[in-house]
Amino acid sequence: MPERCAADDGALRDAAFVFAETPRVGDRVASGFEVSGCSRTFESTVNWRLLGRDGTVLAEGHGAGGGVDGPAPFSFSVAFTIAEEQIGHLEVYEEDVSEGEGFPPGRTVLPLVLLP
Repeated sequence: MPERCAADDGALRDAAFVFAETPRVGDRVASGFEVSGCSRTFESTVNWRLLGRDGTVLAEGHGAGGGVDGPAPFSFSVAFTIAEEQIGHLEVYEEDVSEGEGFPPGRTVLPLVLLP
C-alpha cells in the first residue's frame, strides 16, 4: 500500500482526494506506462486522461481506488500513440458529482515527457 494511503494521522479519514505518486513530474514515459497512487473518491472511481502538447486527448479511462471505506491504492496502464517526443499532461481526477456543491473534487496533474 502506498505510504500516503497508510498514514494514520486522521487527515485522510473523511477527505475526498486523488494522489498520483508515479510516474513523477517530468518523467519520460512511453506507451504502456504504469500509474499508481492513493485515492478516496465517490464510488471508488479514479478517472484519468492523457493530453498531448496541443491539448488533444491521447488516451483516457478509469480505475478503482478507495471509497466510502477509506483510502486505498490504485494503479492502471496508459497506452497512447504519438509521432514525436513532446510534453504532455496526465490528469488523474474524480468527477464532480455534486455539480459544484461542497469541496472541489480531488485532482492531480502531472507534466510528463511523452516518448513515441
